[in-house]
Amino acid sequence: MRNQGFTLIELVTVMILVGIVSVVLLSRISSTGAAAVQSGRDDLIAALFFAQQQAMMRSNISVVLTANSVSVNENNNPIAVSNDFYPLTMPAGVSLPALTLNYDKLGRTTATQIVLTGSGNSSGVTATIQVDASGYAYAQ
Repeated sequence: MRNQGFTLIELVTVMILVGIVSVVLLSRISSTGAAAVQSGRDDLIAALFFAQQQAMMRSNISVVLTANSVSVNENNNPIAVSNDFYPLTMPAGVSLPALTLNYDKLGRTTATQIVLTGSGNSSGVTATIQVDASGYAYAQ
């Protein structure tokens, strides 16, 4: 009578295939969109800090948010940063509320909350930024 069962090679092959299938399925199920929203949040906070610093050196500084971009302006014209100019486009699938924040010479602005909303792969993911009247901006 011959013993029936699986050989070691067959078992290893099945384990490798199950591992590959699980990695592919889990990567499709898990949300990678949170990274896009977090990246947009960080870009927006950087723009708000930049605007506050510029307001203490220049006049008529504002931050203008559109559905998919942020711009730091002086006299309604985008400011150059190194070789790049604002407006900065948000990552794909990240949207912003339309909003304008004007800064005074002390770097102060109107206190507000800004909520970034994800769509597509980022659907259901949000990030909230609090802007204090002092001009200080931080993620909540």
